[in-house]
Amino acid sequence: MEQNAIESLISKRINEVQIEWKKDPFPHAIIDNFLPEDIFLEVVEWTSKINTFQDLKKSFKTYVELNKNVYGDKDLLKFSRLPIQILGGSIGKKIFENFLNGQKLISMLDAPDYGGYYPFHSMKKSGMLGSHVDHSTSKLGDIHVANSIFYVSPRWENKWGGETILFNRSGLKILKKIDPIPNRLMLFIHSSISFHGVNILNCPDNIQRNTYYMDYYVKKDELKNIKNILKDKGFSKPVYCFHSTTFLPFFPLGIRSFKWKFIFRKDTYSYIRTLLKYLIYRYFLNNKIGFFLISIWRFLRSNKKNN
Repeated sequence: MEQNAIESLISKRINEVQIEWKKDPFPHAIIDNFLPEDIFLEVVEWTSKINTFQDLKKSFKTYVELNKNVYGDKDLLKFSRLPIQILGGSIGKKIFENFLNGQKLISMLDAPDYGGYYPFHSMKKSGMLGSHVDHSTSKLGDIHVANSIFYVSPRWENKWGGETILFNRSGLKILKKIDPIPNRLMLFIHSSISFHGVNILNCPDNIQRNTYYMDYYVKKDELKNIKNILKDKGFSKPVYCFHSTTFLPFFPLGIRSFKWKFIFRKDTYSYIRTLLKYLIYRYFLNNKIGFFLISIWRFLRSNKKNN
């Protein structure tokens, strides 16, 4: 089946599905059986070859980011590239745009090389991803407002863990867990308080948690409109400030996950530095000042490179 025909099928299905958005702890929604079954099986067949992939971009081994690999798209051939095109193209954007009263979005796919981020992620047994908020802006300065996660493991059992976790505004309390059911699309609105993570994987050695990931952005001057829309939809006091991807050291999976040994690990200190910057911008600098300062920093860095 040609890609245009596949996209037409998916678009028709999305138009027929009543997407139920939940507002707590931040707006999110789930679409099960996102791809037609035969197409999804083709995607799974290709992505199941992940152990042969060469385009590994990053591999994480800290206690906050454990047993996680992220890949570029050089090994994603034929059907395995399709989810990127769908999530980052008109279908993926339209789902969020409908929720955001028609506000037009920019996706990670619209930027050269995905804006320096990577679309395909995989986690192995004992892997986890601690409580964090993603980067607040793209490298072009656009504001990060939404995420999508598409689960493509061949199969998944509840006892294997690996749920996507949604935390409260501080990132210290688990409020919801979403199972990584194959062919499930998970959507959420991202802001500086959209703390999320991945629960510990208890899967067999030969099973991996494979996902596609996509970011969505708006221009700076459209942020006020986004805030007003979210307030009207019951998402009280959305927060937007400048920060890089920020994890909570010491408490990777909520307040109860604290262990004294975390304090003495060398990999803790880089997370602390990033967290302190996040806290300064969130509580002491409003978003206008923060975005202004980062614009100056980027300008100075660009001039330094050119000289």
